[in-house]
Amino acid sequence: MQFENDYRQLSPAEVEQLKQHGCMADDWAAVWVRGLFRPERIQGVSFLGTVHLGDMSGSVHATSASHDMGQLPSTIIRATLRNVDIADWFYIQDVALIDGYEVGGRFVAVNCGRIVAGEGSFGIGSRVSVVNEGGGREVALSASLTSNIAYIVAMHRYIPGLVEGYERLVRAEAEALKPQIAKDVHIFSTRLVENVRIGRRAIIDGASALRHGTILSHPDQPTTVGSDVDADYFVFAEGALVDSAAKIRNSFVGQCVTVAQGFNAQDTLAFANSQLLCGEAVAVLAGPFTVSHHKSSLLIAGAYSFFNAGSSTNGSNHQYRLGPIEQAVFDRGVKTGSGSYLLYPAHIGAFTMVVGHHKTNPDTSAYPFSVLAEKEGESHLIVAQNLRTMGLFRDWRKWRSRDKRTLKSDQISYDILNPITVRQMMDAVRRIEGQMVESKSAHLIEGGLRIKRALLPRAAVAYRQAIDLYLAKAYAHDAGQSESLHCDWADVGGLVAPIDEVRTIESRIVAEAYNSVEQIAADFAALADKVPTLATRWAVGQARLWYSYNDSEDDFKDAIQRLAEACHNIKEATLADATREWAAKMKVSYGADAELHDPDADFAAIRGEFDSHPDVRDLHKYYDEMG
Repeated sequence: MQFENDYRQLSPAEVEQLKQHGCMADDWAAVWVRGLFRPERIQGVSFLGTVHLGDMSGSVHATSASHDMGQLPSTIIRATLRNVDIADWFYIQDVALIDGYEVGGRFVAVNCGRIVAGEGSFGIGSRVSVVNEGGGREVALSASLTSNIAYIVAMHRYIPGLVEGYERLVRAEAEALKPQIAKDVHIFSTRLVENVRIGRRAIIDGASALRHGTILSHPDQPTTVGSDVDADYFVFAEGALVDSAAKIRNSFVGQCVTVAQGFNAQDTLAFANSQLLCGEAVAVLAGPFTVSHHKSSLLIAGAYSFFNAGSSTNGSNHQYRLGPIEQAVFDRGVKTGSGSYLLYPAHIGAFTMVVGHHKTNPDTSAYPFSVLAEKEGESHLIVAQNLRTMGLFRDWRKWRSRDKRTLKSDQISYDILNPITVRQMMDAVRRIEGQMVESKSAHLIEGGLRIKRALLPRAAVAYRQAIDLYLAKAYAHDAGQSESLHCDWADVGGLVAPIDEVRTIESRIVAEAYNSVEQIAADFAALADKVPTLATRWAVGQARLWYSYNDSEDDFKDAIQRLAEACHNIKEATLADATREWAAKMKVSYGADAELHDPDADFAAIRGEFDSHPDVRDLHKYYDEMG
């Protein structure tokens, strides 16, 4: 009897027993086994080419997406195996074909069509046309792609050699890949898996067809692909849930991202904790916490992060001249109201609410925390209107608590007040106070928008209070220990970082100093660790300039006083905004069938009392502790 490493060929008695169980082989000498082989548990199996089977002494705990099937003994029933290597312990039943894979231990496949390794690179290297549907901002798929890397590759095309340096690493990654299914993978009722690498503990349950892709998965953050999913040229990251008839084409689904309920993603990169349900995305760079839940919403040709799309959100990127070449950039925290529409190109500033239809190619980037509203067909910007709202505070609290990742590839900055938004508010204050002196018209026209001049003094006050909250806090707490840092900052795929630090990473890519995309991701992680300290130094430096501080005792007292006043004013304004949820008009639909139609008791039973609401309590605690 011949042996191949620790494998052996079948004995004549084992071959005969397999034949009696309805098995066949084009060459029984090409079937190799190791450990305890249980021919009585193999029935109706066709062996084609060279097949290696691992030990059959153990059982497999089979788990689908919906139920636990318990322990199943190592078995193969009614299947065709061709040129496949299956490691120790497995349960395979009613599978048309498993071909060309190296399969890890504790593998389960039940009621499946073809699981075949064809030609290709498992989606790695496929170029995704994000932000601009007409092309020019393509990002090649990598198993180590992060929101931060995707951002610089898509948005910093002006840096010579950057794209070429990144794609060199992706090509090397693709060339090193082999068709593998890792340990603990369970596949149920799936028609086709073709040229897909599958990571450990992934569950594929009821998918329609998966072609040319990579499913990353980890024991601490397993990935699930569910019913009727149809995907071509893709990467699903650890913890992703792709389910319920989602259609994926040439896209990346990031860590703990959900794409489900018939969502259609074409040329889309969606990163950490995003949720894409029911609607559609085309040519989208969806940074962390991008949310679209409505069937009629279309995200198209844009860059987003911390974004929330209202129902029927839409945009036009095709002017019927040179094709769909227009694009939009939504700075972090933008929300769109139901039925909102933008004519591209457009740039919406941070934490801005968009309501209505806007056909003036709006640019609100100079005025964060605003409301862009339609009035009689014109676009009006209500500056700083969204700054002291309960919704803004609630969003900031929930984002960090809703990060479901245990593995964290995308580096994320959560703070609403950061060097970018604070710098924008400082510039806005200077602009507003200059305009209040220079202009006497009722409305200012800027960036395709109408801005009511009478509201600008209130906006300047709101901005100044937020600036005080950030700068005075840093100065009062850290000026004694921190040197000033003066630099520009960028929001790089959800990470707020000094642009010079980002340029250092980019220069290393250009210089071919990296051996893998994973190393780039590691440098962004190292940068993220430094950001809090750098941000504090920047804030201290800006406080010295903004308030003309020179570190005297009076300056520290002034900073403490500014911080206390800012905390009080912002808290009170935010509470006033929250009380609107308890106004009489909010009780209109309550109190059904109650005596005298008194809605108060019904409203209190459902909504609770204002002072006891968790978000209200958190607001008090946050500002009381800070001030």
